[in-house]
Amino acid sequence: MIGVGVGVVPEYEGSRDYRAVPVPVLNYQSGAFFIGSRNGLPGLGLKAPLAQDLTAGVYLGLGLGRDSSDHTRLRGLPDVDFHGLAGGFVEYKPGRASFSIDARQALKSNYGATVDLGASYAVFQSPESTISLGASTTWANDDYMNTWFGVSRSNAARSRAGLEAYSPSAGFKSAALTTTWTYRFNKSWMTSTTIGVKTLLGDARDSPIVERDTSAFGAASILYAF
Repeated sequence: MIGVGVGVVPEYEGSRDYRAVPVPVLNYQSGAFFIGSRNGLPGLGLKAPLAQDLTAGVYLGLGLGRDSSDHTRLRGLPDVDFHGLAGGFVEYKPGRASFSIDARQALKSNYGATVDLGASYAVFQSPESTISLGASTTWANDDYMNTWFGVSRSNAARSRAGLEAYSPSAGFKSAALTTTWTYRFNKSWMTSTTIGVKTLLGDARDSPIVERDTSAFGAASILYAF
């Protein structure tokens, strides 16, 4: 399956402003090898069944960065670079339900690690349409929290927004609710639309870089299956 779409998301986690971003879709599997969306970007890896409806895998993917000079509140803080990710996951899909755990480590020093827990359920299914509701939460370690939400003393001194020094600890950093509608025109063509709301938790919510702790997001894609 290949496709292209557009998403509307906060400019950074905790921003009150929004931006439009491209949404590439590429899903392919041959034996244990797969290419698929991991962390919102295409990744590649290996996966295998462990039992009925239970699958596990490992992958390499990409993580987006953050250009602090693009955001008034972040000016004077260091950029977060575009970086690689290594991860592993377990998925359990009995019937209409789906449960997953996905752990990933940034392949850049001090960028840290996260663990995503997710669940979804197809509340409506027909030959043309599927509507699913989902919930997820993300745990992050100290390095991740300080890279994305921390402000060192030296950075606080350079902050143009007058941010205070802040050192967050590991913990659950966000939770989200989503609704996804997939509509199939025929065997090959379909559309997928997702809307959701995400809220920051714990030390992430309390970070001085955060302007708004709860934000909406959405994406729409057109897909071709072959």
